[in-house]
Amino acid sequence: MVNRRTKTTTARDITGEKGVALIQKISLDMGFPFQRTGFDRGIDGYMEVTDPATGTATNCIILVQSKATAREFTAETETGFDFYCDDADLNYWIGGNAPVILVCSRPDTNEAYWVPVKDYFKDPAVRKKRKVHFDKLKDRFDANCRDALVQMAVPKDSGIYLSSLPKREKLYSNLLTVDGFAEKLYVAATDYRNRRSVFEKFKRMNISPLPGGIFILRSKSILSFYNLEEYPWREICDIGSVEDFKTDEWAYSDDPVKQREFVELLNRSLIEKLKPRVRHDKNDDYYYFAATQDLQSEELPYESLRRGTSRWIFRAYPKKSDRTQIAYYRHSAFCGRFLRYGNRWYLEVTPHYRFTYDGYRESRFHEDMLKRIKEFELNPAVLGQVVMWAEYLRAPTDLFTASPFLTFGSLMTFNFNRGIDDRSWLQREEDAAANVVSSSLNDLPLFKFMSE
Repeated sequence: MVNRRTKTTTARDITGEKGVALIQKISLDMGFPFQRTGFDRGIDGYMEVTDPATGTATNCIILVQSKATAREFTAETETGFDFYCDDADLNYWIGGNAPVILVCSRPDTNEAYWVPVKDYFKDPAVRKKRKVHFDKLKDRFDANCRDALVQMAVPKDSGIYLSSLPKREKLYSNLLTVDGFAEKLYVAATDYRNRRSVFEKFKRMNISPLPGGIFILRSKSILSFYNLEEYPWREICDIGSVEDFKTDEWAYSDDPVKQREFVELLNRSLIEKLKPRVRHDKNDDYYYFAATQDLQSEELPYESLRRGTSRWIFRAYPKKSDRTQIAYYRHSAFCGRFLRYGNRWYLEVTPHYRFTYDGYRESRFHEDMLKRIKEFELNPAVLGQVVMWAEYLRAPTDLFTASPFLTFGSLMTFNFNRGIDDRSWLQREEDAAANVVSSSLNDLPLFKFMSE
């Protein structure tokens, strides 16, 4: 009888090959050639760092150990999982001179995660446990890891410079385009010297509601987007002296006086446009959502960059010691500044907050809370607020009751062929900062982030 031994390929073998193939594909996406070792001694292959722009090889390599599975990872959750290293493998990885990365993957779902072995196990206490905890957000292995791998492989004193990996990215500014303003500007002589006396005159005339405040008084004259020949404006000026001009003469003038006058009229148009829901703080010059009538928290639905979402625009925060009492109220706010670049006008929208103790009067801790929230606030939160205010400001004019003189368009954007990989720089941040960025941003106590 002849004994025949047949070679078999197990499902585990196939998964292992898929894992190495996935690493090879990702490596090539980075512009790094990948070579398999062809034998299993704790290293499955190596990648060589090259410049993707020129194809120039650097002779700097990274050794790669692949661990693939078709099942769940050990202790897997939505945010991470664990992997326990074999002691012999670990000694082998740490003992050599070349940098080594461990890549755990689930090829069937194209998931791969990595850690730099020597850096991860430099602490003897961590080395003793032999456990790697992978963060699914921070440790994702894909083409965006290129810069981090370059830093690990290329000696700092080598003098080698590598171009950035091409990556198209759209950057959103906080400049909201001004799409329209009043076509005409009216000027007339007047005996009134201050705004208060003008409104007192209107009150004596029993005008209800009172006219808007889009006018300025200068050198015995009044300038306004309102037609000064019409009632009630003709009652406060010399009707025979009324002149009208194209507003463009002020909007695009190089005369600094006319520029200041035009910007002041835009600011007053903005105040009127936002009434009554959004108010203007004259002392610190910012705009904020007013309290609701019953002081109940309020969310504003709006269309973000990718989907519909919402944001707290007025929110009550209870005391920690007594949840039945309110410690303070937080109002979403922004600082607005009109700027001209070339022949275009923009509103610069800078997110801000107002803190009150009763929904109306500013809290004595306002400055401290404002400082704290701005220290924690990160790019997603700032962008979310800018987008929210942009959507609110550009809403159709029939949603506002006061001003027909000012309309807004879209946020100014810039397209680049080079982008920044957030995960790469995040991995080099201090642990505390990185944890704040990669954790659930909505859990921070003072504010609610909305992911865009």
